[in-house]
Amino acid sequence: MGIKDKLLVSSAYLFGVPALYIVLTDSRKKEYIGGHGAAAFRLWVIFFVIFFALRFFVNLIWSYKYIPQLGYFELLVVVGMGIYALFAASKSLINR
Repeated sequence: MGIKDKLLVSSAYLFGVPALYIVLTDSRKKEYIGGHGAAAFRLWVIFFVIFFALRFFVNLIWSYKYIPQLGYFELLVVVGMGIYALFAASKSLINR
């Protein structure tokens, strides 16, 4: 396992598209890359589900009554997800 593998895995956690690349190619057969690639892919699927569900419910509530704090809550959730992705990327880059 070289630095290229670690950079690929950490970029998968940060950006999501490399995770799709790992899952769809023969890179998934390598134990380190395949395991982290699948975990990063699941993470990004969960992020998209959380984001779009939250966006749907915020828009639903706003259609009845505008509450500006819901926009800040949505931003807080997105920033939290980004911090977690950064944490997972740094953890995969440091660990073996």
